[in-house]
Amino acid sequence: MLVRNRRTLTEMISPTGFAQRLQSTQAGVEYEKAKPFEEIPSPKGVPVLKNLLDITSTKNRREFTQFHKSLVKKLGQTYRIRMPGKNNDLLFINRPDDTRTLLSLDGQMPIIQGFEPIERLRQGPLKDEYKIPGLMSQGEEWLEFRRAVQQDMMRPDSALYYIDDMSEVMDQVIERLESKKSQDNVVEGITRVMQEFALESVGVMFIGTKLGLLQGSEEGKKLIATVEKIMEYTIYAIAIPNFILKHMPSYKAYIEDNRTMFKISKKHIQNAIDKHEQDGSLEGTIVGRLVERCGKDSNVPVVMALDAMFAGIDTTGNTSAFLLYHLASNPDKQEKLYKEILQIVGKDGKMTKNKLTEMRYLKACQMESQRMLPVILGLGRKTKVDMVLDGYQVPKGTFVIRHGTIIKDDESYFNDAEHFIPERWIRGSPEFKKIDAHAFLPFSHGPRSCVGQRFARIELYMLVFKIIQKYKLEYDGPPITVDYTAVGKPDKPLNLIMKRR
Repeated sequence: MLVRNRRTLTEMISPTGFAQRLQSTQAGVEYEKAKPFEEIPSPKGVPVLKNLLDITSTKNRREFTQFHKSLVKKLGQTYRIRMPGKNNDLLFINRPDDTRTLLSLDGQMPIIQGFEPIERLRQGPLKDEYKIPGLMSQGEEWLEFRRAVQQDMMRPDSALYYIDDMSEVMDQVIERLESKKSQDNVVEGITRVMQEFALESVGVMFIGTKLGLLQGSEEGKKLIATVEKIMEYTIYAIAIPNFILKHMPSYKAYIEDNRTMFKISKKHIQNAIDKHEQDGSLEGTIVGRLVERCGKDSNVPVVMALDAMFAGIDTTGNTSAFLLYHLASNPDKQEKLYKEILQIVGKDGKMTKNKLTEMRYLKACQMESQRMLPVILGLGRKTKVDMVLDGYQVPKGTFVIRHGTIIKDDESYFNDAEHFIPERWIRGSPEFKKIDAHAFLPFSHGPRSCVGQRFARIELYMLVFKIIQKYKLEYDGPPITVDYTAVGKPDKPLNLIMKRR
């Protein structure tokens, strides 16, 4: 008893213990003084369903940015969407300071409520397929998996290792685009080719295998179509309480689509691992490294590759399409990029790791395109502690969504926000302006930032480098915006004029 009391006394007089208690006390006082959660403004709704019909409306999901801009105009920067049941409301925030507060209280194991539909699926109806839920899980299970893959996924040189392999994929992309060109040099359906490119790239980098997407593989087409349906339902499911979701007729189709995706992907991954045991063909690939690190009987390499194939099709593919659209629509910026390519790589030169580090304007173009037309509408967290956001009490367990599609147009952070200005990201440029780090988070932030972001970037860089090196792009159609029915995609067919340089 005396020893226990001495420890308590030591803790009480230690600077660290005192500071933690003081911080906790100050936070408690701030919380008590804040306005109640129930006073956060919300749209008018209907009895029982509240705002459910607004948030699940096909039109409002498709035109997500316009819908939520109208809410900001009516309700202010912080508002809530009231949902059926108890404690199911969605809180939307826009201010970088509130984003900073939200993420600073994440802890070691942030909770992403948007992953819960997939996690429940993998731990329930698909538990025999998925032995572990992978990165779509929460808590200790997620942390253990993230630690297993992080070193190989996040190391700076991990993605750069694949520059030569990506060059080969780009040669196939060029062939595919040439095969689709009309006599007037028009290539229709650019977005689908970019999705094929994205999945082919994941296959090369993760399992050392070309999946045949760019040669018209029917299985590949089926995989892309299935992932599109899964993504659409997942985005829809995020906003619907589970007690409603699991009884919806479309939920069974969601399960079967996930099972189809698993079977197609698993076949290719397992074939690559089996082949590796015979000839070491996965050496240097991400899955090869994970097999070496975790053991050939571990489920980690398989699930990581599955998640990469699942997450990389629409996100990177659609981002690629938007980037080409922006360059085609801004010929002066495209020409500036072409001059950088000529200066650093040459008219017929090959990209290398050293040359890529010099391509400042290429990287700035990618950043600016993601700012203007992001494919991910924001980031979400379930709060783990009580906190104050924009002067309101936000209790533990609240689902908070940080907008990524509204602040991008805020002139307080981005001058001439409606214009494509890559120079704003280049230090030393007259257009450069240091912005709040929490005003632009294209790959999320903190422990749950996108684990595949380095690979996504290398895909984007290599794609744009190769296409602009070989082609002059033009676009003469109506303005393109984002359809957020699922992962953001062009809201209309994207057809580009591609003239050989």
